[in-house]
Amino acid sequence: MIKHVIRSLRSSASSHKPAEVVLHIGAPKCGSSAIQRFCVTHRDALLKLGYFYPEHSLDVNGVSGGHTQVAGALINDKREQARVTFQRWLNEAKKQQACLLISAEALYGQHAAMSEFCKGLNVKVIGFLRHPIEYLLANHNQGIKRHMSTRRLGELLPELLGKSTGHLVGLPLIHWAEAFGDDSCHFMAYQSPSAGGAPVEGRFLQALGIETQMSPQLQQLGGQTNRSYVKSALELKRLLNTVLGDLPAHDAHQVDWSLQGYSDRARGESGYTMADLTMEIRERLEEHLLKQMAPVVKHFPELKAVAEVPVEVSLESNHWLNLAAPLAALAADAPQVTTDIRQRAVKQREQGRQDYTFCKLLDVLGIEFNEPGGVEPTPGLTVHQRNTLSKPHAREADCLREMAVLLERQGLLADALFAIGRALEKRPEGKGIQRIKARMEQRQQIQQASQAACEDKRPEAGQS
Repeated sequence: MIKHVIRSLRSSASSHKPAEVVLHIGAPKCGSSAIQRFCVTHRDALLKLGYFYPEHSLDVNGVSGGHTQVAGALINDKREQARVTFQRWLNEAKKQQACLLISAEALYGQHAAMSEFCKGLNVKVIGFLRHPIEYLLANHNQGIKRHMSTRRLGELLPELLGKSTGHLVGLPLIHWAEAFGDDSCHFMAYQSPSAGGAPVEGRFLQALGIETQMSPQLQQLGGQTNRSYVKSALELKRLLNTVLGDLPAHDAHQVDWSLQGYSDRARGESGYTMADLTMEIRERLEEHLLKQMAPVVKHFPELKAVAEVPVEVSLESNHWLNLAAPLAALAADAPQVTTDIRQRAVKQREQGRQDYTFCKLLDVLGIEFNEPGGVEPTPGLTVHQRNTLSKPHAREADCLREMAVLLERQGLLADALFAIGRALEKRPEGKGIQRIKARMEQRQQIQQASQAACEDKRPEAGQS
């Protein structure tokens, strides 16, 4: 309490002074690339309005890491190099009689170092935060895009249920407020433009107080920057990752640039959203993550909207992913890389590789292969379920609940409803059990309605 009062007094005492440094710290997957693309392409206009934005590079799709000269150096334990660069930029900003404006989502966890660098300066910290499940979806997308991951979404998310994930829920924002004072921090809830959110560039400029002056430039904006891969591009890249790791890094970059460009153009396709998750996984993730977010929302009430993102659950079955379209785009953009991928895949086939994901890649590439033997395994217990059942205080209701969920995942809905009904008898007040039972009953109603519709369409005997 005393520390909070001291921080408030310190920040309010300096709030009347113009900022000498503005730090945009992310958070990750909250539109940082769009902000950086806008700022680096409008450096002169920003300087006229009193902000010096140091240069940084952009790739062919307009994506960058922002000011990695400082943030990247800090992550790589090159603190002195980062300090020298920061001081050089600060001196240049003062020479231009401007405020130094820095943007890098890699600064998200660097509050201590930046507090040291900015000692004695009037600083404004700007950050965004999105729903933690949306962050996980974007992070899974990024793992496949840039880090050679081959894991499916449904395989990855349940593992997070037993882990502490403070960075996803905004806990670093509290550390920034402790380092710079609450009044020096301006944090906002983020929602992707594809989900109806306002353009993040405009909101960023609004936080700087110069949105009106920059409105002509904002009106020229077109499309999203560093948009998540659409589903077809993401699935293709996941399969390609099975062989890309054995090829030069340049090939992986070429694939990323091509599929990013394809995703930016594919307005008729979308990436994965919370609506693509099963209700069971989403409920459990929200319970796990939003509980950890509570102190962040309490400290920054303006972030309450982050935890209240509505989810419109689609009851339609997933459409068949057309991997041929992004593959054709890749072949047109990088024909030699496509040839390298095919040659590597054939070589690994000849060496006896037969895992499912690799064989699926062979199928997509039109390369002949012998299908691996065996029957697809029936879904078993998840890591979360094993952890739940291993707890000393697990009771009969817990066992019945997890049995019901397991049966549901195996498609045995009638048996699942029987088991969850028994669990509710053992624990009538159990809110989680009540939600699971309601979900299963809803699924049963949908199945029954679908079967009835099929019966209505079936021709009667004697009709052709």
